Amino acid sequence: MKELLDDGALDPKKFFDKDNYNTLTIALNNGKEQYKEKDIDVLIGLLDPEITREDKETKLAIVKDNKLHHLIIKAVVEAENDEDRAKLLCICWESGLDFMEHFLFFIEQACDPDFQVALEAYTAAENIENVRDEEILTRAILMIEDCKSGQKQILEDLKSNILSRRI
Repeated sequence: MKELLDDGALDPKKFFDKDNYNTLTIALNNGKEQYKEKDIDVLIGLLDPEITREDKETKLAIVKDNKLHHLIIKAVVEAENDEDRAKLLCICWESGLDFMEHFLFFIEQACDPDFQVALEAYTAAENIENVRDEEILTRAILMIEDCKSGQKQILEDLKSNILSRRI
């Protein structure tokens, strides 16, 4: 306990040392969007590897009830490591929120070379069943075809899923 009270023992800069700590930072204010600290806490709580299934279900319900689409997307964009990005992408489809307006974002993320990130993004895109606009589907196919360093099988499966949506 004495060590914690010593000057310099607790250096806040250490918590932002990416080599030794896994830190996710999300700004409360993003221009016109204002996020609530409690919503950010819920999202960060879902990243806890020790979270119980019951607590996870409760937090996912809060995410859905508060319609935290934009906050999750912002967190995915700002995540500095693949593990956090994959977990956040998983929250997207586990929450049951309608991410239709972000469909192409998930296609972009599915092109990621990291297997877990690509898989979670693929799952999120696959769960957005109501995308049928031909222009969006064509753009998604082009994005997949332009992807050079992605997971080939995931991208093939995603392309098949998108092609099956065409009328």
